[in-house]
Amino acid sequence: EQDFPMEKTVSAGLRFMEMNAAEDNWFLQIETFDPHEPFHAAQKFRDLYPHEYNGPHFDWPPYTQVTQTPEEVEHCRLQYAALVSMCDSQLGKVLDKMDELDLWKDTMLIVNTDHGFLLGEHGWWAKCVSPFYNEVAHIPMFIWDPRSKKQGERRKSLVQNIDMAPTILRYFGLQPTKDMQGFDLEDTIRQDTPVRDMALFGIHGGHV
Repeated sequence: EQDFPMEKTVSAGLRFMEMNAAEDNWFLQIETFDPHEPFHAAQKFRDLYPHEYNGPHFDWPPYTQVTQTPEEVEHCRLQYAALVSMCDSQLGKVLDKMDELDLWKDTMLIVNTDHGFLLGEHGWWAKCVSPFYNEVAHIPMFIWDPRSKKQGERRKSLVQNIDMAPTILRYFGLQPTKDMQGFDLEDTIRQDTPVRDMALFGIHGGHV
């Protein structure tokens, strides 16, 4: 497991947290790239999803319609599940480090991603097909803001990834640039204050 890029990336992030825990106004982005193709995880995470499979090696689905057998689809999904479990384990290390260094009182934590991934839903693999179903477009976003200390609550307000930059800048006491179209989410986190009624979304080179 220690040889996986995800492990090395998170370990570097943990070292940064240890070095800077007593400092103010630091920013850390831990970008692991996973879960991403190929869906390859350490053996202990694959062991969480035992199944019989005698088909071809398959952990990297093509960006096209599903033509594989149901057994191949299920195998690929379980390979993906193992990789997600490995991601969960690594994220847990970050949360544990937040506990250890007592960072929750003055450190914002954002956990999110850029897009989802079709694993055979709607008869497709991956993401580069319009329409962009919710499996692709409705992505996870978890934010801990030590100013409001809201936890274990969901928000109904419609937000987007373009809101991340204004939110982070305002947290550091800086103004967003004039060309930014996103919004600061402080009040959305605090009390579900809406920032938009509707949103356009799409992908580079694809439909909006």
